[in-house]
Amino acid sequence: MSHEEFSKLIGPYLDGELSAEEREKVEKCLADSADCRQQASDLEKIDRLAREDSPPAVSDDEWQDVLSSVRRTEKVVPFETVKSRRRWLAPLAGLAALLCIGLFLRSAGDSPPPKKDWASTEDATTGTESRVDTIDPEEKEDENQENDPRFDEE
Repeated sequence: MSHEEFSKLIGPYLDGELSAEEREKVEKCLADSADCRQQASDLEKIDRLAREDSPPAVSDDEWQDVLSSVRRTEKVVPFETVKSRRRWLAPLAGLAALLCIGLFLRSAGDSPPPKKDWASTEDATTGTESRVDTIDPEEKEDENQENDPRFDEE
């Protein structure tokens, strides 16, 4: 059995998920190779740690050693915050979107004023108002037919 094939099968072997034939191959490799036994042992340790789900106990002396080794390092790089020059872009885009929506809703609610088809004049001497049609009668009839549902084609 190749080392690559053993590496693929050792995890399922330890979990008891292999067929009898595959299990025999892995056991034969474990019996023949010290490297395979070491790999299986390491994987069992990792599996045990994962199942316990708690970190290993560390003494105060070990923590002090870690802390002193960190403090001994000469190169300490402070954290830097990256400032974005485009921070203003998102609020500005939101404001522009709201403005467009507002203008759209405002214009959608307004209906165009009705077309005035007459003009009025006031006679200065009598004080009466007279109306004069400004649209030809044929044009007025065509316009009325466009708006009249009785003339809709089916």
